[in-house]
Amino acid sequence: MKHKICIVLFCILILICIEGGQEILLRRSRASILNTETCATEAFREQRLLPGLYQQLKKQEPGTADWIENLTAVMLNGGFYPENCSFDKEPYLRYKYREYKDLCDAYRMVWNDAEYFPVASKEIFFEDDWIKSEKNDGKDQKRAGCDLFGKCDQADFYPIISMTDGRIEEIGWIPSDGYRIGIRAPSGGYFYYAHLSSYERLREKGTLVDAGEILGFMGNTGCDPGKAEGKIPVHLNFRIYIRMPCTDAMNVNPYWVLRAVQKKIINCVY
Repeated sequence: MKHKICIVLFCILILICIEGGQEILLRRSRASILNTETCATEAFREQRLLPGLYQQLKKQEPGTADWIENLTAVMLNGGFYPENCSFDKEPYLRYKYREYKDLCDAYRMVWNDAEYFPVASKEIFFEDDWIKSEKNDGKDQKRAGCDLFGKCDQADFYPIISMTDGRIEEIGWIPSDGYRIGIRAPSGGYFYYAHLSSYERLREKGTLVDAGEILGFMGNTGCDPGKAEGKIPVHLNFRIYIRMPCTDAMNVNPYWVLRAVQKKIINCVY
């Protein structure tokens, strides 16, 4: 009798070991999505985070976890295209700790400082047109940002708002983008606003700005390839760049960030 009990217990132990081994393999497999090149992949750069998931992440209990770490886990668990919030980060912390923390830092640059929608109006429309190829005078053109338009096609009408706190790194006129302003946010993201008609006031490189501050006004300065100065429609071209080991300026899709803060509009009288 004792011999039979020992055999049964031994079999149970083997099954537990097998199941435990399978669980380890499964979790290692999940962690394998992470490597040193993950931040440069198209999937990461898409930044596809549905507004509903963004709201869930921001409502997590304060102090329970860094919301950016939760965001990173959600993106990884959803294969970078999540449909729900799955916060399990244990496989990444156990098997790919350094890669996971690097990815957290990358997401932090994109998401952590965005507070306001960049145009002070509820009548702005935009679509996901990041890195889409377009024919322009027989040439392929790659978009690096997202174009925002208003119902009023008039320069100097819509105030452009700083989405973040930060410091001005670039300001002034260049042929391609007209009057533009680039702001480095505290977490390292670079938020870029192009084709302004004018600035709200005289500023210089190095000047600090606050989230919600008026930067200038929507316009049509600068020119796209094949078009003359001032012949483009009135709009804001908005971009987000992050610093990576391979480059100081890797652009990511700003569309989902804009969707996330679309209702956080500064009310301006103008």
